[in-house]
Amino acid sequence: MVDNTLPLYNTSYSRILNRIFWLLHIENSLAPYESWIVHISVLGDNREMFTFFFPLLAGLANELGARVLWSAILVEWSNLLLKWCMKGDRPYWWIGQTMLYNDETRPRLKQFTNTCEAGPGTPSGHIMMNVAVFYVIVRGLAELTWKSGKFNLCQKVLVNTLLYIVYILWIAGVFVSRLYIQAHFIHQCVLGCVIGLLIGQFCHKSKFLLMLNKVGAISIGCFVVMSAIGLYLFLLSNGMDPLWTIPLALQYCSHSEYVKIDTQPFYLVMRMTGAALGLGLGIASEQREYVLKNKPTFLRSLLTIKGGVFIGKIATIIQANIPKDDYMLYMTLSLGLNTVLPLIVISLFPHFLLSFA
Repeated sequence: MVDNTLPLYNTSYSRILNRIFWLLHIENSLAPYESWIVHISVLGDNREMFTFFFPLLAGLANELGARVLWSAILVEWSNLLLKWCMKGDRPYWWIGQTMLYNDETRPRLKQFTNTCEAGPGTPSGHIMMNVAVFYVIVRGLAELTWKSGKFNLCQKVLVNTLLYIVYILWIAGVFVSRLYIQAHFIHQCVLGCVIGLLIGQFCHKSKFLLMLNKVGAISIGCFVVMSAIGLYLFLLSNGMDPLWTIPLALQYCSHSEYVKIDTQPFYLVMRMTGAALGLGLGIASEQREYVLKNKPTFLRSLLTIKGGVFIGKIATIIQANIPKDDYMLYMTLSLGLNTVLPLIVISLFPHFLLSFA
């Protein structure tokens, strides 16, 4: 949180001012490419991992899709808890609130429709999500390539090299984009990279996440929501408001309508709890077990990909049209929607296609 006293100049404030300098430098230097840079944050939005990349990869390889969604769930869960504990400012409100500047010297940085996220800034959730999810995707595709009999050794090395190059370039693009739109400071993005890699490696290697029974699935869903609520109540009982950032977002965002309800903490709890419950139940289902026993054909894989992405798109449309004037109804319906989506994609829809094969 911002210290509103006028401090003596020291190295800590020198570092802060240096970070602001780099934000200004990035904005000025990359202004000709603004539309592209801003759009990268849209493409790398956390919602896309749940409604596009998960269905897409689940259609290509069921196990890979499950690992992708688990990485997204664990990122959202850990990011929310870390943000509540670390209480990092975002540039767009820090610049408006700090007394290190006066009205004449205060920088005037641009704000965009995706600038005004309502939660704390440390660590960067977008960076964590993209680093973790695409790490799982790249490692998974690399393994599929090595196991494939359609490529010779030289082609396998080339494909894998290209995968990692694209991965690094994409993460660099998301990194710069988050700085450009004032969503994060540099150190928040760096920390997001480190934690994202750890989560990605865990989800890529973990066997436990793909061996759940129904009790385990329900237990994980309950743990996700109870741990978030437990930390929230603990912070409140110790005089700390976990939602301290929402008034700042509304005050310092140039357009209050940019502050969306689906970037607020309690919606994220509903999304990750529902996704964990639905994915766990899907993994433990008899329908998925039947699907995994049958070798996928090219046509069925193609239909699973197309159908899964379409279902994800429908879920996005439904989410956007849930009434927001009734907060409890919005949260309840969001929980239900995010539970049903992974259950359908990972289990019920592939089983439906197989029954007509």
